[in-house]
Amino acid sequence: MTQIQKAVIGLTGLFVAGHGLAQEVEELEPMNVLARKFDSFAGENASSVGLVTGEELDRRQQYRLLDALELIPGAQALSTAGLTGNTGTAIIRGLPSNYQQVVVDGVKVADATNGVGNFLANARLGGIGHLEVLRGPQSVLYGSGAGGGVLGYESQVGKGSPQTRLFGEGGSFGSYLTSVGSQGKEGNLAYGLEFGRQFTANDTFTNLPLHDFEQNYANLALEWQAREDLRFKFSYRGNDNLLKTTSISQWGTSNSEIQTETNLFALNGYFEVNPAWESRLTLGYYQENYRGDFDGSLFGVDYERFTLNWNHEIELGDQVTVITGVEGAHSDYANTSERGVSYSNYGAYVNAYYRPVVGLQLEGGARWDEHDDFGGDTAWNVGAIYRVAQSGTRFHARMSEAYRNPTLLDSQQYLSAFSTQLANANLDSEKIEGFELGVSQKFGEREVGITYFSQDLSDAIVTSFPVLGSTQRVNSPGVSKVSGLEISAEGSSLAGKLNYRLALTLQDREEVIDLPDAMVAFDLSYQADQWTLGGGVSFVDGAAYLAPGNPQTDSRTTTRLYGDFELNDFVSFHARVENLFDENYQLFPNTFGEGTQVEAPGRTFSVGATVRF
Repeated sequence: MTQIQKAVIGLTGLFVAGHGLAQEVEELEPMNVLARKFDSFAGENASSVGLVTGEELDRRQQYRLLDALELIPGAQALSTAGLTGNTGTAIIRGLPSNYQQVVVDGVKVADATNGVGNFLANARLGGIGHLEVLRGPQSVLYGSGAGGGVLGYESQVGKGSPQTRLFGEGGSFGSYLTSVGSQGKEGNLAYGLEFGRQFTANDTFTNLPLHDFEQNYANLALEWQAREDLRFKFSYRGNDNLLKTTSISQWGTSNSEIQTETNLFALNGYFEVNPAWESRLTLGYYQENYRGDFDGSLFGVDYERFTLNWNHEIELGDQVTVITGVEGAHSDYANTSERGVSYSNYGAYVNAYYRPVVGLQLEGGARWDEHDDFGGDTAWNVGAIYRVAQSGTRFHARMSEAYRNPTLLDSQQYLSAFSTQLANANLDSEKIEGFELGVSQKFGEREVGITYFSQDLSDAIVTSFPVLGSTQRVNSPGVSKVSGLEISAEGSSLAGKLNYRLALTLQDREEVIDLPDAMVAFDLSYQADQWTLGGGVSFVDGAAYLAPGNPQTDSRTTTRLYGDFELNDFVSFHARVENLFDENYQLFPNTFGEGTQVEAPGRTFSVGATVRF
């Protein structure tokens, strides 16, 4: 452990301990949806849940999904080319994006045929209640591809008189962001909407003289309280994106133009069967269109996914709660290389929570899924929570198994001009087994926690090269292990004016991909009557993010500052600076020769204003 890491840990301990001496106030534990598919307090679940509220994201001036994950321990977000507009990656507990699920308004956006990279790169967080990250294997509730965890959010509607918000900002590299939003409620109908536009020329370099990105986006939510026991919610979130680049390497100059469009529709019906039984029916549709022109070489992907989920939360007396449901999905994938598959699955799950005595909760569940052409999969989890009410201490432990199934894209023969993928009808699903053990301590509105996790990946689906000019997807023998320590501290003091959050991840084993041994992020802000001032510091150790032995990036420490001033009830101004000290570092090294490194963006300034009425 470096001196920087030791110093951060020591300062955090002093900071939290000092606040622990303050007079305790009533605990206000945040609510989440992902851990049970229904509203629950984060501390009621054995799984580790990271939450960032929409208000906190606004205060920190972080509007994109990729920007918001650094203050959640165990999670890291990356752009594959370092700059806005490129494909995104979310790494949770040592596993990359193809082991994560993204769930928006109850709808999963990906399956084994199509990843979450384009959604992560372009998703905006306007009009949400919380960003939630559920860490560890989660296949019991979320099926295939949730071995590392689940991240997601729910669109928000207004609760009172309609309010409209006009937002605009500009900054370095010709960047600007504008949006119009409104929320409100009229009678039994509540709504929330936002639409906007972003452009940035990004920070360019000698080997990347052009990197322009533009985006148009829209979010809409409508909620109708039909009866006291019945309500419906419709939501739409979509964006249209265009990325133009010119890059120079040892192989010459190349130009690309990439257009990506995503559309997500969700219809949720909530029915209170009786005071002890709540039902949620979700119909979802997600569509993604990708078109790339690479120096005249065209490649495109069309993907759409239909989902139906029917979930139930049933209270069986004061001691037992059962979450259960059935799910089905169908997706179609096709690309311009004449590869296309259809994929369907259906399944059922149950997860039970038992409270035998005050302070103790036991939980356990199982799932069964059936997939086209690959048979069935099962998953399970067991966990326990124990609370010491007098001291505010909470212990939690969990063991779980998840899976990621193959598709016909993996198993079918495929011929191309450059290589041949050989068929393999004997592919098995990947298995992820996980364990976590943690403790957290409350100090009124402040909390510190530490969790140890360990996960085993077996039957990993990898590419082999059986003969020259041919590839084949196979299950890799052996087990790849990841493990580490997650430390978090967050809270407020001075009547809620001073807010802080810290996330520290120490990676012990990293046998799936090479990861930073340590990541630290800290944010501190102060809110007065008319102004807010805050800042954040993050440290990321070097890593190759590929196989061990490849070139690693340098360790880096970056700093950001932000603030806003409320002129009156209608007008406010804001400003921020990213990478304050202009730290120069490579996000990815020269993996494929000189000129192929990926530079991270330099210092950027942004200023703007908001009008509300």
